[in-house]
Amino acid sequence: MVESEVIAMTIIELIAFVSLIGLMAYNIKLGLVVRKLKDKLNNGRKIKLTEDANKNIVDAIKVRKRWTLLSQCLFWVSIVMMMQGNLGLVIYFLDLYTVTVIYINLVNRKVFSELIKL
Repeated sequence: MVESEVIAMTIIELIAFVSLIGLMAYNIKLGLVVRKLKDKLNNGRKIKLTEDANKNIVDAIKVRKRWTLLSQCLFWVSIVMMMQGNLGLVIYFLDLYTVTVIYINLVNRKVFSELIKL
């Protein structure tokens, strides 16, 4: 007889999984907002940057680069944890990855909103 293996989730893993679903839904919604702002910005309007606005945008881009690097590291750690077979750690690192991507989208939204105001 072949016994089927059942993946049992602890309460903490279940909470982390539900939070991952919520974070992913928020990230998708935020991504759509960023996409609309980007499309609005790409209408061909020329933008003249002031020195102050330029500094704010450059600072935001630097922050975005750091957070993008962190998100990539967290994604690859979650892949390694998946290979190890530890579901709890995979969900945990995917939660962290999703939070970093949400922050990146928030920075993008800020930059695009600032550019549209100009």
